[in-house]
Amino acid sequence: MLRPEEMRELRIITLDEDVDRVIKRLDALGSVHLTDVKEFMDDWSGLIEPAKTDPTVIKTSELLARMSNLIALLQPTEAEKKKSLKDKLFGAERKQPRVVPREYGSLAEIESYFNRVDKTVNTLRDDIAKLRDELADTEDLLHVLTELKEFGVEPGFIGDQHFITVFAGELPETNLEELETALDNAVGELHFVCARTGEGRAFAIVVVMKRDRAAVEKLLTRMDFNSWVAPSDIPPDDTVRAIEEVKAKLKRLQQDITQKEREIAELRESKLAELVTMREFVQIEDTKAKVKMLFGQTERVRVIEGWTPEKNVAEVTSGITEETGGFSVVEVSKPGREDVRVPSLLNNPKILKPFESVIKMYGHPSYRDIDPTLITAVIFPILFGLMFPDIGHGFILMLLGLALTRFTGLGKGTSEMGVIILLCGLCSLIAGVIFGEFFGFSAYAGELIKEALGVHVPDWLILIKHPLLEPLVQVKLFFVITLLIGFAHMGLGLGFNVMNHLRERDMAGLITGLVKIWCLAGALYFLLLLFGFYFTELQDNNISVLLRNAGVLVLLPIVLLFGLRVKEELGHESGEGKKGIMNYLIILIDGVIDALLENFFRFLANVVSYGRIMALALCHAALIEVFLIFTFMCLSMPVPVLSQVLAAVVFIFGTVLVIVLEAIMAGIHTIRLHFYEWFTKFYEGNGHEFTPFRLRGGSLSR
Repeated sequence: MLRPEEMRELRIITLDEDVDRVIKRLDALGSVHLTDVKEFMDDWSGLIEPAKTDPTVIKTSELLARMSNLIALLQPTEAEKKKSLKDKLFGAERKQPRVVPREYGSLAEIESYFNRVDKTVNTLRDDIAKLRDELADTEDLLHVLTELKEFGVEPGFIGDQHFITVFAGELPETNLEELETALDNAVGELHFVCARTGEGRAFAIVVVMKRDRAAVEKLLTRMDFNSWVAPSDIPPDDTVRAIEEVKAKLKRLQQDITQKEREIAELRESKLAELVTMREFVQIEDTKAKVKMLFGQTERVRVIEGWTPEKNVAEVTSGITEETGGFSVVEVSKPGREDVRVPSLLNNPKILKPFESVIKMYGHPSYRDIDPTLITAVIFPILFGLMFPDIGHGFILMLLGLALTRFTGLGKGTSEMGVIILLCGLCSLIAGVIFGEFFGFSAYAGELIKEALGVHVPDWLILIKHPLLEPLVQVKLFFVITLLIGFAHMGLGLGFNVMNHLRERDMAGLITGLVKIWCLAGALYFLLLLFGFYFTELQDNNISVLLRNAGVLVLLPIVLLFGLRVKEELGHESGEGKKGIMNYLIILIDGVIDALLENFFRFLANVVSYGRIMALALCHAALIEVFLIFTFMCLSMPVPVLSQVLAAVVFIFGTVLVIVLEAIMAGIHTIRLHFYEWFTKFYEGNGHEFTPFRLRGGSLSR
């Protein structure tokens, strides 16, 4: 489990006429990661060439886009979905989609059939759009005619008469007064305006002398006046009859729209399921055409490159041989762990799978990487629990995690998150037992409340009278424990780094890795002395022993790291000819920087960084204790019922706030300790994931 799954390189050579059957068999096997043959062209020495672009890809891609658009158009609206739900609840009969065949003759047949359906649907949609535009215009006409009726004006009166011009239309209500003033200035008193206002708009009739028409038109345009012109198909001298005709037209248009929408609904019932199935068929053809572009080819042969787990080699080999009737060659080879082309497949038990998502947030493991999932699954909840220690709060997190694991309908990611929360809650509960905290109540909290308010906390609320560790009391001891945790965690990462160099037979890297562990121990020793954790030699005032230990644990590894870095730099520049003093000076400075800044001081900062465990645990305890004090202050109020209700509200609010805020913060800082303090010691995370080839869904490895 500490390594990605063992992979084998596959090289399949098959006849061109068998390639479609081989692709289908690879899909059925579901255990082959296909890769581009261009990555292996050096192995073939000009014997093959990369596949040319298949024209089918252009056709299928375009057809898929059009199909997806049409299927989206045919999806039921929200109102139709609600009606469908109502029909299901109350037993209304619905048409059942007819059974759709799963196989189709060719892309040409599908395209021809789809074009007919697409044309029908788009024609209906265009007709509905035109009808809706006409409906909107007719509704506007009805509104104008209704306003004219209120004024007692016939439609034919609007426009030019013998001596006057009559304008009718809408403008913003705020411009109405300005219109009156502007008309006075433009044409004097020879004008008349009447208007009705409502909802920020005003409908106005403006009467002016015919000779002033041009000037008034410009003025009305400036006032955002939307002039109305009477259509030729309405009675000019009978407003009531015109309104009746318009209402009849509205009814007719609404009926036409309803009929067109009914036709689209019928198409949805009869064609949608079939279109979805056809799209799946086209998707398969599209994937087949695209995957062929990854292959190498000659005049009659196709070459397929890929990867499969070692355990699936026999199955894949026999499957390809069976599919081609023996007219194929399957070559299997073992790649080196350092081969960056190899995809990585993590092989962890189901309970550990959720923590793979945490690992992949940093980067997917490469084939050469150590898989840190197992260690992360153990350490992650422990660090979280130490930052968020409480029996009650941990139990609530466990219930939340358990609920999320049960709600499978929310998706795989939610279920996996539930497992992580469940384990973190369990560790919080265990840490709460160690620290003696139960919903914030502890021996220390009881004394604090008694001292601050003179109130005795009931004994049954303090589950553990003598905890193993009280963070708010034993701060120094707790901080030292966090330093030791940091040393152990980072030491494990450096140990993995040593394993990597050992596997690669990199002796220089191996020695450097061991010295780094030594340097980390020196950094811990320095910090423990700095923060007053006195060893025996200090208690006995044995300065010589102290200096000897400091020299061995602190100074010596720094010197060794300096020497190793200088040796490495000299080795890199050995072939560059004679070097001057400045070159050697730069090498020495680089060695000092690497030994002190890049290692010793960084280890100091990294180890101290684990002090955030103590900081968050103290914040968690202190914050909930503040709410506990407020709770008991409320209980001290003179009105019993009101005080109890208020105390309950304060306690519940405080509990929810602490759980939400502190749990999020603990999660963030736990991830940070893994990403910045641990992963950086051994983990690269620059690999690419093993993706088995699938026809459905268009899954291509690269």
